[in-house]
Amino acid sequence: MRRLAYLLIPPLVGASTTLSLKPVKWTLVGAKEPREVAAGRAVPITVQADIAKGWHIYSLTQKPGGPIPLRIELTGAADVVVRGVIKAPKPEKYFDKNFGMTTELYSGSPRFTIPVAVPGRTPSGARQVHVTARYQVCSDKLCLPPRTDTVRVALRIASRR
Repeated sequence: MRRLAYLLIPPLVGASTTLSLKPVKWTLVGAKEPREVAAGRAVPITVQADIAKGWHIYSLTQKPGGPIPLRIELTGAADVVVRGVIKAPKPEKYFDKNFGMTTELYSGSPRFTIPVAVPGRTPSGARQVHVTARYQVCSDKLCLPPRTDTVRVALRIASRR
């Protein structure tokens, strides 16, 4: 009986490890102090996805009908918006037979620069915004369910000069 219990435990441990996988870590690039932006202006905010070796996420421009594309948004302050296009590295293109289509993916440590703006009549003061990244991460053998990660960004809004 003792031998049987020993044989049953490893698969259970392996299963729980698979469920808790988190092969992507998102971080804010640069100084941790609040980013200063004048009312009516924009400031670039860069986040980085550190993707574990053997894993990848799909691009911002991934075509529909396949994997879940990356989506980056701002939340937390109604007077702070994305103004313009998010700058991203050129994705790798790969025909994925599981999806039956060409996929666009990122691996390694891609950086994404978001043009964060505040309208001209925004009152000065501190704001806390969140950069949210919604993505699907896959390896050559496994795709994990889509998830959303958040990076906090502190802003200091200065009055228009």
